[in-house]
Amino acid sequence: MDKKRVLFLIGGRSGEHEISLISGKNILAALDRKLFEPILVIIQKNGEMTFAEESELQKLPKNPKEIKTPKGIPISLRPYSLKGAQPSILVNSEVHEFDVAFPVLHGPGGEDGTIQGLFELAQIPVVGCGVKASAICMDKGMTKHLCIQAGLPVIPFKEIHRGEKWEKFPWDFPLFVKPASLGSSLGVSKVKSQSELEKAIKEALSMDEKILVEPAISGRELEIALLGKRGELVASPVGEIKPCAEFYSYDAKYVDPDGAELILPAPLSSEDLKKFQEIAKNIFNALDCRGMARIDFFRTEKGEFLLNEVNTIPGFTSISMYPKLLQLAGISYSDLITKLIQLAH
Repeated sequence: MDKKRVLFLIGGRSGEHEISLISGKNILAALDRKLFEPILVIIQKNGEMTFAEESELQKLPKNPKEIKTPKGIPISLRPYSLKGAQPSILVNSEVHEFDVAFPVLHGPGGEDGTIQGLFELAQIPVVGCGVKASAICMDKGMTKHLCIQAGLPVIPFKEIHRGEKWEKFPWDFPLFVKPASLGSSLGVSKVKSQSELEKAIKEALSMDEKILVEPAISGRELEIALLGKRGELVASPVGEIKPCAEFYSYDAKYVDPDGAELILPAPLSSEDLKKFQEIAKNIFNALDCRGMARIDFFRTEKGEFLLNEVNTIPGFTSISMYPKLLQLAGISYSDLITKLIQLAH
């Protein structure tokens, strides 16, 4: 059987560039080489696409703040088939054909439907969610608006657009201020008083044209991994995060090994677990997701499960919850990557 040639795209222009490199490194290390042949493309921070040897990626340190992106060789991407030819990349006049694209790009420019649109337009199978679901889930406000319309529970929120007079709203503290379309807790602030609010809003609006303001929920922070498609969907056991600081920040996620306690699986009754998994599946389907998603919730002191956000290209670092949760469901890291590629559409 011929190996399927997989084009991996990592890096990107977003603030999660380094996390994408680490995710890509781990995915390639778990790839079943009997089934797949990888082609690695690193999107530099300036947007340039470059071909890189896998050996360069394996040298990267674990700490994202210590990473220097491998430069690679500039490429031409030729996604359109000409006279039945395979889609390919051109590296120094050498053609590398591929069968499927696997974007491992976190944040804007990769997780928001843009790269998915390129491949869908060219009728090339792509791993993960399509254009519509990727674009919707990238925008936390839009995600919640649609979930509310579907009768699904979400954390209450207010949206503020750049240039809007936010002072007119009444505020109850403590609360969280966050960019609508960034991940990895970039630009997120916990605000305890009116005096802290203006700085937090200005910081978030400097990163995104729209931001969300949400109450600080007193309760448990829970995450669940989903794999598959409508009608054939696997929902993992639940994980719980107990941040050691005010909240689950970028450093707690990726830099400080003691930044948070991860409880796998989270202690839930069988009834609550079933309810939680059903809500997560309904959210996945309501947003027209496919392939993969990690869905983050808070459980209130009253026992409500409230949606926080949906991640359509979750992290694949050594401490990331998505692969860990599916391992609890009996799916190994290598089998997970195989299943994701097989689900490409």
